[in-house]
Amino acid sequence: MDLTQFQSTLSRTLVDYKARYPSFDEAYSTYLAQYGNVVKVHEPYKISGTIDSVIIILGRTTSLFYKDSRHVLSGRLASVALEKDQVYLLGRRKTPDSKLLIWSRNEETEIEHYDSRVRILPSRLHAAIFSMGPEEVYFTDLGSSSGSVLVGESTKPEPFIVLYGFDMPSAPSLDVHRVTMEHKYAQK
Repeated sequence: MDLTQFQSTLSRTLVDYKARYPSFDEAYSTYLAQYGNVVKVHEPYKISGTIDSVIIILGRTTSLFYKDSRHVLSGRLASVALEKDQVYLLGRRKTPDSKLLIWSRNEETEIEHYDSRVRILPSRLHAAIFSMGPEEVYFTDLGSSSGSVLVGESTKPEPFIVLYGFDMPSAPSLDVHRVTMEHKYAQK
């Protein structure tokens, strides 16, 4: 699936979920009023074919866990089994109530708490997970103002860290600090 197909699928999903869920309609409508028509797919990253768990961080401090072996996305409040040919949207209600939601064709689920005291909250319409089948699950940030981080390891095995964020003066800063250590088994 190319970027245009992801965007088209997202557009149909937005219309469907607006009609289906009052909380999504309010979050989506107020998001558009504030930012304009900027809900778009940004470089989907394949999270299927990974070793459990892929850590998904939204808004710097809100963590979810994707387990590819079970096709499940989990938070502290709930777990959602990802079904084929579904789009899952992650965000929060318009009025911050410290609950991260996941909207799908089947349900609206409160999946995780977030701390509303932090400076960077998850966006009302933060990210999407496209579940096309067991071997085709993709994550994308939808242009959130707080970005996303993915941390995991593919089955090759190759570790990965994916940072979704902005390169603008007004965007929250992100300090990436790498510490290199001597391997404990290094020859002396």
